Amino acid sequence: MVAACGVILLAVAVIHGSRYYRAHGGWDLESGSTELMTIMLLLLGSAFSLSFALFRPGPRHLNGLRRLSIVWSLALLLSLLFTLNVIIVANRWAPSTGAAIDSPQSMEGFVAGHPDSFGRYSYRVPTGVFLQSFEFLSAHNVELSGYVWQFYSDQIPSSVSRGVVFPESLEAAHGATEAWRIKQADGEQIGWYFSGIFRQDFDYRLYPFDRQSVWLRIWHPDPDRSVLLVPDFASYTSLAPASLPGIEKQFVYAGWDPIGSGFSYDLITYNTHFGLGGQLNGIPYPDLFFSLSLERNYLGPLLEHGILEIAIAILLFALLVFMVHESTNHGPVGLSVFEFLASAGGLLFAVILDINAIRDAVESQQLTYLERFPLILAVFIMFVVLGAVSRVQQWRVPRLGYTGGLVPVLAFWPALLGTLLAVTLLVFFYS
Repeated sequence: MVAACGVILLAVAVIHGSRYYRAHGGWDLESGSTELMTIMLLLLGSAFSLSFALFRPGPRHLNGLRRLSIVWSLALLLSLLFTLNVIIVANRWAPSTGAAIDSPQSMEGFVAGHPDSFGRYSYRVPTGVFLQSFEFLSAHNVELSGYVWQFYSDQIPSSVSRGVVFPESLEAAHGATEAWRIKQADGEQIGWYFSGIFRQDFDYRLYPFDRQSVWLRIWHPDPDRSVLLVPDFASYTSLAPASLPGIEKQFVYAGWDPIGSGFSYDLITYNTHFGLGGQLNGIPYPDLFFSLSLERNYLGPLLEHGILEIAIAILLFALLVFMVHESTNHGPVGLSVFEFLASAGGLLFAVILDINAIRDAVESQQLTYLERFPLILAVFIMFVVLGAVSRVQQWRVPRLGYTGGLVPVLAFWPALLGTLLAVTLLVFFYS
């Protein structure tokens, strides 16, 4: 029966896999498709069923139990590594700010799709951005510097203000310094230098595989909103996000890797007319954004915290083996119950320190993905301690008998790796 279930799961996985491969012209790991994870789970279930039928584990067949534990652990480890590889290469979690505008055609198409929002403007001012540096100062503060320039044609009257406003700037939203003013045949170009701290909302739930968008929202200083800021397409050789338009070539990313950059519009509805009169009709305003999309260099956080968590898991497994060895009376190990509890307490203390280190590194109120690893280890430590207490109190678990048996040892790695895989899938694919 178990073997038949394994064969059925394998057949379903092959059918779905072949359909997926034909539909995407390959495995298309970059899409991060949930369907791809479902195929992996079908294969994993098939491996579980077929290995169980092959090794026939039972109380009188300990070798079968050991082999089953090894096979299940390896299958879960490979599944976890495959899932992490998909997370790393996929673009599913790339951040976005509004509707991307990378050409005059996309600009006009977006305008045509929202006539009520764009019909209120009398003038268009081409606006360009060049970012020179950025630095994350805290969980929600980022420091930016660079240049913004605008072209005002002669058709725009002098009564219209010249300037830019950065509404998210913490220090001076109107604090850009004029850097140049060049008279041209049909108007003038004015450039401003800006440098300041900007308050933004970043999402760290996927840390250390999170992607962030550092954005610069630009307003015109006239409060009546008669001027529409549009991207200065003529100032860039290309606005394709992958070419990183408007980004300094010698940009220092400091632990981040660039994904793309460019302009976008986001339609925002305000619940006030800012004291200027007029009707609050709920028609959104198009705000111009220039954003730089980044993905975190995950290797540093994984080396810093992952190695410690792997070491804690191995030491916890060793304590579990010692506990079983003591209970089966195969010879003295030299580890008393008090020493066992003290060792488990030391591991729990190391887990708590690791959680605090992650919280200090991210400074986020959200529970991050990486924090779940030490939390899972803390739960497993408590289970192992309960196992030691049950051994001392001579409690028995139904159908498993005395807690000093091999079942906890053989179930440790499949249970731990299975929990990590389940949490990873829930956080990234099935939430």
